[in-house]
Amino acid sequence: MWHTTEGPLPTSPIDAARVAIWRLFQEGYVDEDMATASLLAVDLGTRRRPGNGRPRRARSSLGAPHQPHTVKQPISA
Repeated sequence: MWHTTEGPLPTSPIDAARVAIWRLFQEGYVDEDMATASLLAVDLGTRRRPGNGRPRRARSSLGAPHQPHTVKQPISA
């Protein structure tokens, strides 16, 4: 990880995010707990990426998978 504010940003978006978090911490915009949580979130995001490189769709809830809504027809008299 880069610990200086000089030099070009890395080409990897993940490494660039880590550098940005470190800079925000150094400049006092985030505290140690927030910086740690942010770095862990970046790390978790990189581990959850599937093998084909595309992110998975997040599920709307932890319960049953989403079922599409059906359009109810009005009752005819």
